[in-house]
Amino acid sequence: MIYLYDGTIEGLFTVIFNAYKVLEDVDLITKRSGQMNFMADRIKCSTEIDKAKRVRDSIIKNFSYSFYDSVLRVFAANNERKEVAIAKTLKKLYTHGFYYYESADEDLVEFKNLLKRVSGEIHSFKGLLRFEEKDGLLFAKFEPQNDILIFVYKHFKRRLVNEKFVIADIVRSKAVIYNGERGNFFDFEMSEDMKTDDSYIDLWLSFYDAVAIDERKNEKLRMQNMPKKYWKNLPEMNRPKKYD
Repeated sequence: MIYLYDGTIEGLFTVIFNAYKVLEDVDLITKRSGQMNFMADRIKCSTEIDKAKRVRDSIIKNFSYSFYDSVLRVFAANNERKEVAIAKTLKKLYTHGFYYYESADEDLVEFKNLLKRVSGEIHSFKGLLRFEEKDGLLFAKFEPQNDILIFVYKHFKRRLVNEKFVIADIVRSKAVIYNGERGNFFDFEMSEDMKTDDSYIDLWLSFYDAVAIDERKNEKLRMQNMPKKYWKNLPEMNRPKKYD
């Protein structure tokens, strides 16, 4: 049994509400129509905000807001099984109680593995995101594997309270702008004029060099703590020739 939905968390919660009694028999919940088993029943499910809200409120009431945040993180995963993992995990926790979360059930293990992967990437970018100054606005771009822009934004909203900034996910062509009071998400295309200002790079590299200790450099350890996949948007790893 395959459920088709609009790809939003509200749409997924609507599927969970409508299919709750038969979630054990659901093979896939997806917004894509390609690469599916055409022998399986396909059910289109339109999003209903009232049903989605009831599922959201129930998760928070029965399991905690922290667990609801975990659901949102798993939903951000770049994985075609994330929807089923969420749906079946919720059904089993409602059926057996929250203690079942610590079981070796394969659906819960899949849920926790996705949660660990997404949370790990969020944590990495909290430390690795680099801002550039552009016309009085701080700008940062990154290329996450998972759809984590909202989580990274919330972190820097708390850290950069008095700043105005833009964070752009250039993989998914979307960004968020924070004006010092609230954030707005919008479609984004990288353009040539969004380049690093030399003065801001100078400041960051000067600080980087000032705190570095040559005698304690350990390239192997640095690669372990900061994998090369993150280097592309790090000024200290892509220095202009004048800093060589």
